[in-house]
Amino acid sequence: MAEMTIGRMAKLYGLHRSSLYEAVSKGRVTAGFNGKGQRVIDLSEMIRVYGEPPGQPEQTRQKPTPAAWARPTPNQTPDNDLMRELVELNRRQANQLEHMTARIESLEATMRALPSPAEAAPSHPPTDNDIPTPAKPPKSLAEVLARFEARNKT
Repeated sequence: MAEMTIGRMAKLYGLHRSSLYEAVSKGRVTAGFNGKGQRVIDLSEMIRVYGEPPGQPEQTRQKPTPAAWARPTPNQTPDNDLMRELVELNRRQANQLEHMTARIESLEATMRALPSPAEAAPSHPPTDNDIPTPAKPPKSLAEVLARFEARNKT
């Protein structure tokens, strides 16, 4: 059975440690030593002398094995619905990943078909006519109106 130190056993039974040390020294309770050199008492020895621990029968008594018919089947577990949702979510994400992969491959193929930058460059060096000159900002409202009228005439 389970072995506990004298302090833990006293706490379990609601006794003072000195009472258990006295019972061990007088030979009423048998104690031994664990691997750490601590005095330990076997739970079965305490049950023999003091009976079941008060107020905690669940910790010392074994729970009966449930009958086979009482066990839930996999379809009856509450986590089953959650697992189905997770599987469905996983499937949707896998489909999205496949579509995104196909789209990326398509874009890469299109990019490979484009001409290289050297092929797309003009064959002659740029001249002053090729480079657009930025328009000077107007100094007055009259100049803005003059530019507007000049554009509308052409």
